[in-house]
Amino acid sequence: MPVSSLALWTWHRWLGLSILVPLLWWTGTALVFALRPMEEIHGKTWSTGRKAEPAPLATATLPSPAGLSGAHSLTARVVEGREVLAVDRGAAREPEVVDLATGRTLGPAIPLEWALAAARRDFAGAFEVEGAWLYPRHGDPRRVLGGGPGSAPGPDEFVGARPAYAIALRGWPGMHLWVDALDGQVRARRTTLWRFYDGAFRLHALDFLPDGWKRAVMWLVVLAWLALAATGFRLALAWLGRR
Repeated sequence: MPVSSLALWTWHRWLGLSILVPLLWWTGTALVFALRPMEEIHGKTWSTGRKAEPAPLATATLPSPAGLSGAHSLTARVVEGREVLAVDRGAAREPEVVDLATGRTLGPAIPLEWALAAARRDFAGAFEVEGAWLYPRHGDPRRVLGGGPGSAPGPDEFVGARPAYAIALRGWPGMHLWVDALDGQVRARRTTLWRFYDGAFRLHALDFLPDGWKRAVMWLVVLAWLALAATGFRLALAWLGRR
């Protein structure tokens, strides 16, 4: 039995209203990104842009072969004026940093003092450290400076390569500098503004839904658009027929 124009119009109207909801959602969350410059969101306005002076490697010696056993890659570099060798034994294991001048191991990361020096050089503001955490490649972060009983846990807002240091500054609430714990480079500056925009992006991308639900929402929107187009086309044909 053919569908009446009134029934088609009812379906067409409700389909349009149902599509309006995700359109308003995505448009509203996308408008947030036009409010402030991306340089400010990523904290680049708080960076001096200064890097450590490049220096050539002068040490030609390497640790003993026994100390390099199982290494997948070796990276020699100068960090804060010290020549180091990063020994990577695969993604499943922690890296090892070796001081080439003395041949002794520094552990899975450069010393905190080196990371603080890099952060101090990069930050364009009063630099007074309130706390610092070391995030290893595997496992939980460890507070290495500041804090005490009942102190706040470390931030968890950086998805870049680890190990890395997170440094909180006194007088700058919500500001965290993330320093690569192998090469001493400041990789990210996280602020309260960045966290607000990150939340808006997660809402925009439906990151709060499991992947299966996210795909289902996308398919529902696509099917609703197709049904809206089909009912609109059918209503247009009916209107032309009456004319």
